Amino acid sequence: MKVPDNKLSSIKKFFLLELEPVVGEEARSFFIFLCEAWLGLSRSDLILHAEKEISESELLKFLYGIKELKKNRPVQYVAGKTWFYGLEIGLEEGVLIPRPETEELVDWILKDENGAKRIVDVGTGSGCIPLALKNKLPLASVTGLDISEEALCTASKNGENIGLEVQFKKFDALNWANFNFEDKFDIVVSNPPYIPEMDKQKMHDNVLQYEPEIALFVPNDDPLRFYDAIADFALKNLTHGGKLYFEIHESFGEQVLEMLNSKGYFNLELRKDLQGKDRMVRASLK
Repeated sequence: MKVPDNKLSSIKKFFLLELEPVVGEEARSFFIFLCEAWLGLSRSDLILHAEKEISESELLKFLYGIKELKKNRPVQYVAGKTWFYGLEIGLEEGVLIPRPETEELVDWILKDENGAKRIVDVGTGSGCIPLALKNKLPLASVTGLDISEEALCTASKNGENIGLEVQFKKFDALNWANFNFEDKFDIVVSNPPYIPEMDKQKMHDNVLQYEPEIALFVPNDDPLRFYDAIADFALKNLTHGGKLYFEIHESFGEQVLEMLNSKGYFNLELRKDLQGKDRMVRASLK
């Protein structure tokens, strides 16, 4: 099929003919996602303005998108952005793509902790968690920590582009003992690496080929290594009565609770996500 003209209806037809044999029904959602990211058009806009003409440079973006999506590259990396809790979050390869279940974690925190004054996110990635919290809690002092320079650069850019003042600092969650903060935090939150290496065989190629392993996987024989280290960090850096929030692997909820209980945390709660999977934990410091 020849390259389409500049009308959205023609581009959509070409896009689906090229991609549906490769990715199936997802081709439609990819087209809608890229139209919003690149053209600022919603799903309803695409219906109302199907004959809208776009520029040559915008057409070239869609041709590029088809080529990259055929390689299993995640659509968020193709677009260079995604959306998280109402915020536009810039993305580059090497930085984890935010997931909907992480929005549920943010929502839980905001419903519980709207008076928090100091918040820290350990393993911040794109900065989506601290930026979403800062956006809804403008008076709070919010910090994001990560070991990856690439992640910190992306997170800082996102803060600047959105116009939210969040501090981003380099931090090794497994070797934090010599890292000191001036003041303690009311909330420590983390979505750390939690997928056992053995689960790789169940995962899609677009994750394995493109997303950063350092942000995803843990050894089969030590799946709680980050939770254990971050729980110790929180013991030292939370205020009295402060809260620790984790996103977790669905298979390790009870183990995380047992670990936190052994360290002296109380008011432990394990919560399911909208898919019915054990996904979030909250704990309080006495």
